[in-house]
Amino acid sequence: MTDLPDPTLSVPGRLGVSAHDEDGELVLELTPQEATLHHGVIRASALSFVVDAAAGIVLDRDTDAWTLTTDLSLRLRPLPAPEVVRSRSRVLRQGGRSSSCLVELTTGDGAPVGSGVAGFARVPRRPGDPPKPPMTPERAPDLLGRGELLARPLREEAGIEVLDPHDGVVQVAVTPELRNPAGTLQGAMVALVAEAAAEDLVATRFGSPVVVVDLDVRYLAQAQVGPVRTRSTLLGDGPDAPVQVELVDTAADRVTTLVYARAVPPP
Repeated sequence: MTDLPDPTLSVPGRLGVSAHDEDGELVLELTPQEATLHHGVIRASALSFVVDAAAGIVLDRDTDAWTLTTDLSLRLRPLPAPEVVRSRSRVLRQGGRSSSCLVELTTGDGAPVGSGVAGFARVPRRPGDPPKPPMTPERAPDLLGRGELLARPLREEAGIEVLDPHDGVVQVAVTPELRNPAGTLQGAMVALVAEAAAEDLVATRFGSPVVVVDLDVRYLAQAQVGPVRTRSTLLGDGPDAPVQVELVDTAADRVTTLVYARAVPPP
């Protein structure tokens, strides 16, 4: 898929996601590690990678075009991390310019973990674009899950800097370890920045730990320079109110992503 990172060097490539063929169907699995947990729950941003990759690998078949994620919605149960999370994908629509795919997330024994849907736009490659790495369902098992796992908590590995937790202001540099092959901030890392901003805002204002279980991400523009900084607004009065998070590429003073997130107490 266009957004898949180098599995040996990048942060999203070391989340513990692997792939295999199961009766002709591509199945992705995320094996939780301490680095991808928050209060014992798998981070929503880590599972957003599973949704994005599971959907995108199935849909991205054109070597002359980028398949770029335009939007991603994720709904999760606040569960203690199971031994493994598995994905099952179903194409909802596949057109010449846009497509969408539903991804169900379950434990190894089939219990529901959550559900996500991702939308994609097909953008022809232009002269001068970086090479597009080949990724097909057949090649996915050889390319996913081959790198080392994260050595530190995900937020630390990504280099997220907290500027104002009360107002949900964090920022991150757009480093090579966080970029996708198209040269912009990788989709799951975008989700991580928004997740960090929302959880800091709610936890600080209400004085209790929380985990993010809902994410609605709208990818508006590429974040190529950075630092990328958040602007957050609590849309309500209680800890269960949604949080609106805008990601701004400070180099261009441009909103690159709009996210709605919701956090709840951990189990």
